[in-house]
Amino acid sequence: MVLGPPFAELAFAPTSTGGGGEHTRHKQQPDSRSHRLHAAGGAGLDQPRDSHNEALRYRSRVMHRALVTGGCGFLGSAVVRELLARGVRVRVLAAPGEPRDNLTGLDVEIVEGDVRSVDAVRAVTAEVDTVFHLAAVYQDWAPDPTRMYDVNLRGTFHVLEAARRAGVARVIYTASMVALGRPEPGAVGDERTPYEAWNVDFAYSRSKYFSRELAEYFAAWGLDVRIVCPGIVLGPYDLRPTPSGKLIVNTVRRRGPMPWFDGGAAYVDVRDAAAVHVLVAERGRAGERYLAVAHNLTNLEFIRAIDAAAGIRRRYVHLPVGVARAIGRAMDRRARRTGRPPLLSLDFFEYSLKPSFYSNRKSLEELGARYRPLDETLRDAIAYFRQRGFIPSPP
Repeated sequence: MVLGPPFAELAFAPTSTGGGGEHTRHKQQPDSRSHRLHAAGGAGLDQPRDSHNEALRYRSRVMHRALVTGGCGFLGSAVVRELLARGVRVRVLAAPGEPRDNLTGLDVEIVEGDVRSVDAVRAVTAEVDTVFHLAAVYQDWAPDPTRMYDVNLRGTFHVLEAARRAGVARVIYTASMVALGRPEPGAVGDERTPYEAWNVDFAYSRSKYFSRELAEYFAAWGLDVRIVCPGIVLGPYDLRPTPSGKLIVNTVRRRGPMPWFDGGAAYVDVRDAAAVHVLVAERGRAGERYLAVAHNLTNLEFIRAIDAAAGIRRRYVHLPVGVARAIGRAMDRRARRTGRPPLLSLDFFEYSLKPSFYSNRKSLEELGARYRPLDETLRDAIAYFRQRGFIPSPP
């Protein structure tokens, strides 16, 4: 049962426990209505952006060798591809046992290790000029968030401190829009919107807020740290799929009328979010935050957009908040009994009731970022999920 999109992000590639440090130079072998976002000069912002656009595929004059933690993951692997397109040599920190399908055919150096290991992180940051720190635990349901806080906070500290000691020129830290505050209803937030979700026990949001603050403490002490806050990230190469991808998969797989509840969020294509990361490294400013968002949509608008991309026609049934909350609580109780994640995370539901709409003006004006139309993102994601068997092919 899909009840409209709860929040999902962002920075992926969960990190598992383990030591690490074995380096291998490795070429992987095959094995809307909405609140409109700002655009430069007042133009609409649904501009197609191809990752093969020659205007962006130049050899970087800033970076020569970069480390990407979480580089096997959904967003991390997209950052890797953007870097390779600019002629940057790439080292990836991969968690032990983590699937590496997204690196197939790419000429990258893979180091297996855990961001919670001081020795592993110290070794992997040697001889790089730029660090992209994307590795994080992301869960939309976490009855025990201890590991999430451990990886997202302690792991971030280790990466930043290792970068400082190694004399790395710059660090690009992937936060999330959930590390910022939600704007007041009817308003559009930006990079300065103060965090206010203290009334919601949403562990992922808090872990990203605290780790974002940690990165800014390092910046205050002189480390060149730049922060990217992606919206809900969608698109192809979502292996698991992530909770973001499950919003699409569950919507397309459901038959019959589609229930939805109030709320809304900002979305972005994974390829465009990756391009913003690289642009932040090349053109951004130390200590600054940059939102990577493209489309502000209510929950109903997002569901309709998915259905349009998948060729689905049906009725939509609005669920009052009280009814949706009761369903969420029942799912949460069942999940705690069985240990299986619920279809609707109660924490996500409560967080997403207050629409999280944001402006992308800063990324457009300071970085020259571009964002593709939502229907292109959704079509590509649906085709990928069908190819992997998550969504049945149309009859």
